[in-house]
Amino acid sequence: MRVKTFEAASMQEALSVIKREMGEEAFILSTKTKQGKGPLGLGGDAMIEVTAAVDEATPPPPPAPSATYGLRPPLANRTPEASVPPPPPAPSVDLQPLRRELLEIKGAVEALKDQETRNASILRELDQMKALLSRIQRQGMPAAQVQLPTTLLELYGDLIANDVDAMIALRLCEYTQRSLMEEGDGADVNPERARLFMKRVIANFIPVAPPIQLEPGKLQVAALVGPTGVGKTTTIAKLASFAKLELQQKVALVTLDTFRLAAVDQLQQYAQILQVPLHVALTVEDLRSALRFYQDRTLVLIDTPGHSPKDGAVLEQLKGFLEELPAVETHLVLSATTKPKDLADIAARFEPLKPSRLIFTKLDETSTYGPILSTLARVKRPLSYLGTGQEVPQDLELATSRRVADLILPAQEGS
Repeated sequence: MRVKTFEAASMQEALSVIKREMGEEAFILSTKTKQGKGPLGLGGDAMIEVTAAVDEATPPPPPAPSATYGLRPPLANRTPEASVPPPPPAPSVDLQPLRRELLEIKGAVEALKDQETRNASILRELDQMKALLSRIQRQGMPAAQVQLPTTLLELYGDLIANDVDAMIALRLCEYTQRSLMEEGDGADVNPERARLFMKRVIANFIPVAPPIQLEPGKLQVAALVGPTGVGKTTTIAKLASFAKLELQQKVALVTLDTFRLAAVDQLQQYAQILQVPLHVALTVEDLRSALRFYQDRTLVLIDTPGHSPKDGAVLEQLKGFLEELPAVETHLVLSATTKPKDLADIAARFEPLKPSRLIFTKLDETSTYGPILSTLARVKRPLSYLGTGQEVPQDLELATSRRVADLILPAQEGS
């Protein structure tokens, strides 16, 4: 391993020198600020001293990615001037349109309140389901207790084939059977009708969150946390792109990920394409300064280091950063390709960061989606977004309970 110390006037300048001399695989060991020497040996300007290292056995870095990073040319070539909408027409003396708009806004606010109430009810149901499943697992489940008609047994098999937890699949079948009986259906219910009812039951068990709420003149801060390789940086690029290009909002990016220069470079590429500022925060004070500086922005997105959830020291450091942001909206990013048991373990280890929402990525890289439902039942957090590919910003969906229900219990072929 080769270790070298650099001095520079700023952190951005130091990172540039380290990248040039040691390559993108270099990582930072320590940073500190010291007083430089003036012309007469007296105190000069403050300097940043950065110690970096690189593994000499590391293979040569791959070719630099394209400047678009998956953005389609029409999106990448847009300039701020091109994306700014024309000025609104002069206000009319007629106040009727304004009254209608205020009524629509009031209706939207009431809808959000209803969604929050529904989410609270769903989370209570999930908590009851978790307690019941734990009791069944402890006490065992005699086969004689399972009294399901053939149609529901077939649906149970479909859920198991989609990697839904067996206990959750059984509970869904019982709820569906109850719903069908309330509608007057007997044991010989039509399979398509039973499937439709079960989709409704599944949708009712999936809590979803509204999108990140943006209000002009008010700063919203959102942080993405999660293990290595789940796509946090790409998801941040999608959120930033949509907010700036589609919603015409002012956006800034902050990264706490300085463990590998390549990660900083990737986000820098996205920032340049979107023409939004990027700030590298090495300390809590850096983070405070960045948020003070970006008070004029509508949205600040924070990228965090990707690391093993078993790395307690790094998690504790990240917790210290996030505790400085009492109003931060924290999203735990998980990959749909991760094994169910690992998902449960990851969610438990990231619990000290108090994530308020979940994001599932890489839906395009798996054929089974049951672990999403199992994780929601265990973690009891609403689902905010779904990542369905690498395209920015197209491959990011606002999560809906119906969409997830369709993934858990897809339509039969030929139907």
